[in-house]
Amino acid sequence: ITVASGQSSVEIGRALRDAGVVDSVNRFRDVAEERGLDSLLKPGTYKLTTGMSIDAVLDILARGPSTGVAFTVPEGYTVDQIVAKIVATGQFSKAEVTKAMGSKELIVPHRPKRVTSLEGLLFPDTYGIEEDDTALAVVQAMADRVEGVLSHYQLSTAPQNLSPYQVLIVASMIEREAKVDADRAKIAAVVYNRLGKGIPLQIDATVEYAVGHARLTAKDLKSPSKYNTYARVGLPPTPIASPGEEAIKAALRPADGDWLYYVLASKTGEHAFTASYQEFLRLKEQAKAKGLL
Repeated sequence: ITVASGQSSVEIGRALRDAGVVDSVNRFRDVAEERGLDSLLKPGTYKLTTGMSIDAVLDILARGPSTGVAFTVPEGYTVDQIVAKIVATGQFSKAEVTKAMGSKELIVPHRPKRVTSLEGLLFPDTYGIEEDDTALAVVQAMADRVEGVLSHYQLSTAPQNLSPYQVLIVASMIEREAKVDADRAKIAAVVYNRLGKGIPLQIDATVEYAVGHARLTAKDLKSPSKYNTYARVGLPPTPIASPGEEAIKAALRPADGDWLYYVLASKTGEHAFTASYQEFLRLKEQAKAKGLL
């Protein structure tokens, strides 16, 4: 994308929308104005990625054309995977990135004091590493992006009075469980319905996080881990991955339904939802017959 001198945020937004980088010209303009950046976007040629968050694009355009190295963190990545992504750029050693992840200098407002992990607190997006950046600066930028995304929503109205950190925990489970967009808000509803009834969430993704692999066994489901939502009632202690904005939105705006169960229903990733245990068992048998489970 080339930004010409004197272009307005609306004109820049149109070019970004046409290239598939952002999906809304008006929202791009509004966020630029809210952040006071609408007149500070620097001309030049930029290499951007489709589907970036508006905050990420604005950060890049306000900084100016990059001569650094870019890396992309997909939705659903864990801290360990993010560390590997940053190290793969060749700009920092694993020791430097790991040290930055644990630095007391990091500012992470929504992280509870008892929590040291950055799991779920580093936003999945495309980032640039400039020549004078430190590993700490890169990690801080990722944490800042989460705060930027959360600022777009009324967190005080979160379902069941969840804290922002708990919203990220729910969003991380949605991110790892949902295979198609339409299922996110429904999975959120299942989580909240189960929390409301005081029954275990039974989220496979949390157990997979605990044991370190998929294809769970009966032994895995008996794991003593605090992340075993089959054996324990309530939310896991931390997020299990980095949720994207759509998963965060679903966690804050669940679908309206009384579902308590969901089962994979197609090879393209759609789930079937039900409030009936007997129907759940029937759907599970159907899924097995289709080779989905």
